[in-house]
Amino acid sequence: MVKVDITTHRLHEMSVRHAPRPERTLIITDTPSLRRLSQLPPEYRVRSVSGWAGLAAAMDQAPPSWAVLADPYMGRRTAQGPSPELHRQLLRRPSVPVIAVMPLRDERAADVAALLEWEVSDVLNLNTQCSPHAVRECLRGVRARPLKRRVEPLLTHFASENARNVVRAACETAVEGGAAPELAAIFEVDPRTVTAWCRREGLPPPRRLLAWMRVLLAAMMLKEDGRSVVNVARGAGYATDHALRRAMRDLAGGEPATVPRGDLFKQASTRFHDELRGLRDRARERRRDTRAGRPHPPYG
Repeated sequence: MVKVDITTHRLHEMSVRHAPRPERTLIITDTPSLRRLSQLPPEYRVRSVSGWAGLAAAMDQAPPSWAVLADPYMGRRTAQGPSPELHRQLLRRPSVPVIAVMPLRDERAADVAALLEWEVSDVLNLNTQCSPHAVRECLRGVRARPLKRRVEPLLTHFASENARNVVRAACETAVEGGAAPELAAIFEVDPRTVTAWCRREGLPPPRRLLAWMRVLLAAMMLKEDGRSVVNVARGAGYATDHALRRAMRDLAGGEPATVPRGDLFKQASTRFHDELRGLRDRARERRRDTRAGRPHPPYG
C-alpha cells in the first residue's frame, strides 16, 4: 500500500471521458495445491482455469486491474522447478499482475529466486497466507505493480519518496479506472491536498498525472501480442479507442496508426521524463521566488 508522510500535508489538465470502472477479477489455476484457498476475498469475481492453455486464454484479454493466482508447478513435479509455461505467460502479458502460490520451504529458495527474476508480482506462501485477509493483503500489494515497475525508473533522481508515493498511487488509480478523487482517497485526504503535493514535488497536477499514467499503461499494453486497440483502450480506462488515440497524440506525440507499437512506450516515457524535468525546475524557481518575496506564475 502506498503511504505518505502525514507531516507533509501542508505541502495543462486533460478532459477525458472514462470507461466504467473495471470489475475486480481473480484468475486462479485449478490445482490441488490452490484448492487450499477454499475462501477468497468476496469483492473479487473468481475465474477458475485448467492448465496452461486455459490460463493463457483467460489472460489474453485480461485488463491490468485483474490478477492471477498461479501454481508455478502446474503439470510437473516440484523437484523440476517452476514451469517455463508460467514464464511464457509473464512475457506474453506483462501488464497483468501474477502471484505465484506455493508452500514456501527452505529447499525452494532457488525456485522463489527464479520466479522473482521472471517478474512475478509476488509469491504467496500457502503455509501461512491461506486466509481471505492474507490473500486480500497480497492482492492489494500487487495492484498496478507491473506499471509501477515501468514508471518508477522514469522519475528523476531528485524525486522524493513522497513524490514517488504519489506516482505509485496514480498508477493504482489509473489501473483501477479512477480519477483525481480516487487518487486522493488512497491517502484519505482532500483532492486539493494532493494538488498541493504535486505542485511542491514538481509533479503534474493530479488530472494530468493520471492522464500520463493511462497513456503509459496503454503504451505498455500495446506492446503485447494480440491486443487490439479497443481492448487496450478499455483496459487503460478510456471510453473509446478514439479517446485513447487522442490522448496518445496529445501526450506521447503519436498513436498506433503513426508510431510502431514497440516504440510507443519509449516515446511516451521520454516525453513524460522531459515534462517532469521541466516541472522540477519550475518548482525550484518557485521556492527561490518565495524566499526572495517575488511572485511566481500559477501552477497547472
